Amino acid sequence: MSCGWKHRGPLGPRAFVLWALASLCGLLLACAPPFRVPTQVRIPEESPRGEVETSDLAIRATALVDEEAQLELFRANLLLAGLLPVYLEMRNRGDVPVQLHRVRVEAYDESGNRLLLRSPKQALRHLFDYYDVTAYRITSREQLERSFAEMAFAFTPALAPDETRRGMLFLALAGEPGPRHAPARLTLTFASLRRARAPETFSLTLHIIMQRAEQ
Repeated sequence: MSCGWKHRGPLGPRAFVLWALASLCGLLLACAPPFRVPTQVRIPEESPRGEVETSDLAIRATALVDEEAQLELFRANLLLAGLLPVYLEMRNRGDVPVQLHRVRVEAYDESGNRLLLRSPKQALRHLFDYYDVTAYRITSREQLERSFAEMAFAFTPALAPDETRRGMLFLALAGEPGPRHAPARLTLTFASLRRARAPETFSLTLHIIMQRAEQ
């Protein structure tokens, strides 16, 4: 993604203007952020979601499968890049912290194919590769990576009593690289949850049905 203007010999006034415009085009492409990170995540009300809870912990996950909403939030279609964004909410309704730093997120579609959890940096790399973004300043890319990390769900520190934590998960869709569709059904398991001072761990599983969102 770049603009160039090759010439031989001295430039006339008109040629100089065209060269300047071409150079400006390349500069803008190299500096302007190709994607964006929303300061406030607004999930469409009709988005498919699933919930699971115990007496002291509630988890809700919402799949962002609406492609127009993805374009509005990220200025990119994540599904085309092979990513499924899931907005995660956890609420500690108990009186002791819940440790999340060793949690394993296990995601499977209706056919049993596993969707791998990607870090914010890996998710951004998916977008750069799919959209073939090459002309972009390193410092600006690092800032974009930090913004993606801030938007992602944080598994540290522990979830304090009465705390509600929100953030995005990025799941890599199963299959070959390239445009893919959201699964009809998503099973999410959060394994190795642990209450503070408790010796044992526990797991919670929820299901998200997405067929209605595709109709």
